[in-house]
Amino acid sequence: MKIFKKLAVSVNSHVDTMANRFENREALSLSYIKEYEKVVAKSKVKLAQMDNEVKRLTKEVKKYQDDIELWAERAKKIHMTDQNKALECVSRMKTAQKKQETVESDLQEAQALRTSMFNDVELVHEKLKTLKRKHQNLSGRQVCADAVHAIQRVDTDFHHEIDELYTRWETDVVATELHHNHLPTEGDPLADEFDSLEEKQDLQKSLDDLIASSK
Repeated sequence: MKIFKKLAVSVNSHVDTMANRFENREALSLSYIKEYEKVVAKSKVKLAQMDNEVKRLTKEVKKYQDDIELWAERAKKIHMTDQNKALECVSRMKTAQKKQETVESDLQEAQALRTSMFNDVELVHEKLKTLKRKHQNLSGRQVCADAVHAIQRVDTDFHHEIDELYTRWETDVVATELHHNHLPTEGDPLADEFDSLEEKQDLQKSLDDLIASSK
């Protein structure tokens, strides 16, 4: 159908223009998606119009069928009393039959076209859903890949600088710890007195034990 031929031309033209400017895959993908969205929207409008046409022709066929039955019934009722009117009723019945045949032919063509359009719209719609899934998937993977690449680049370019940073930091921490561990503490005279007395008593006991063992 012409509408889908126009789609290919429109998409190719629009995307080729963007591709000539720069290679931005995400932008190109979004461009494809937008073009398909436009085509799907237009196609659905055309399909709705075709649905209305099928409904109109179906009603018209029904109307002519009713006319055929009406004039046939009138011809049957009046033919005994008025032959000329009965013949006129038959003439109108035949006219309705011819019109019905023409409209039925139009209806069949419209139904076939509607079926073809519906299949084409479904095809493009499925393609659109596939494009959206691929775009979302690849866009997410691209973000993750870029993040990993950035981390690897940092590790490569600044690995030495980072190591030196932590080395300097650790050195300062160790120096601070050593400084606080060796600070002179204030004396406690009372505690020192007890400590000295207890130590002297312990020494005295050891001496007494030594003398007692020698006797």
